[in-house]
Amino acid sequence: MTKLTGLRRAALAASTLYTATMLAGGAASAATAAPAPEGVRISMAAAAECGLYRDGDAAMYRNCGGGNERILVTYILSPSEYFCVTPGESRYVGRWNFTFRAYVRGTC
Repeated sequence: MTKLTGLRRAALAASTLYTATMLAGGAASAATAAPAPEGVRISMAAAAECGLYRDGDAAMYRNCGGGNERILVTYILSPSEYFCVTPGESRYVGRWNFTFRAYVRGTC
């Protein structure tokens, strides 16, 4: 039997937790979850404020750096595409279901 590395151990723990959650009927409902104190609640868009994130059906990319970023966006069903994103800008890069990844490829 081989010794598990830290990464494999973490992956096994995450897989076990996911399986247990699915067998228990999914995540806890909002009615049973404890409410967050005021001032702690944030929107999903604010939580994923840098890099590639989902906003409804849209795939968005936000540049939180200090300079322009040239990004390569890869898609599942169509060719990859380059975008230039200025600092602080959130840019629409495609539909979420068809967007695979975004890679920073330098400045523009």
